[in-house]
Formats: sequence, structure tokens, C-alpha cells
Amino acid sequence: MKIEGVEELLAKLNQYDTQITTLRRKMPEELENWQRQDMRRKYPNMQTEMVANETSATTLIWPRSRQPSKDTHHRRQGPKQYRPAKHGPVVRSNRPILRAELLGQLWDRMVRLTAEAMKWP
Repeated sequence: MKIEGVEELLAKLNQYDTQITTLRRKMPEELENWQRQDMRRKYPNMQTEMVANETSATTLIWPRSRQPSKDTHHRRQGPKQYRPAKHGPVVRSNRPILRAELLGQLWDRMVRLTAEAMKWP
């Protein structure tokens, strides 16, 4: 059995693999650009890890300032009240940290980047 045109298909697949590798490097850059332009963050707090075939880009977003407020340091301490222990984190608000508008902008940027980078040769 002989199959013709395998070399052309392999060349296309190799080119597609190159596009995927390039996209892995561009995604964290686009996430940082989104933070600087759309979120107006002067110093984006990014952590990027590239291990084997996986790329992970993480950003930390604080709902309020990272700095503790000055009022909490000078509060008078009252008598200790004994309460049963609570499990899990304390939820201060049900509002999402990221507004829907910013999430939509991030989604649009990533879809546009993927569509530009991933074209079948």
C-alpha cells in the first residue's frame, strides 16, 4: 500500500505545531497587555510557568488595596468572645472581583489572538 501526499500533510502539521508553540509564548504577553490597557494596572502581578506542553499564566487581583488600612492597627480590643470554629474562608462580598465588562474584553482578546495564530496552512 502506498499513500501519496503524506509529505505535504506532514509539512502542514509541522507548520501548525510551530503556530501552537508561538501561541504558547504570546498568550501570557496578551494577558499582560490586557491588564495594562483594559484594567489600567501600572504593575501587573503575573506569574508564568511553562512546563513541557503546558503554559500557565496567573494574575493576582485584589478587590481592595494590597496595603492594610491604617484603621485596623489602632482598634481597641474588647473582651474575647468564644464562638464555635468556622470552617472555610470568610466571604466578605458576593460581587465578582472582575467585572463582566473586563472579562468580556479578555475573552475577545484571547479569541482574536487564537484566531490569528491558528490558521490551517
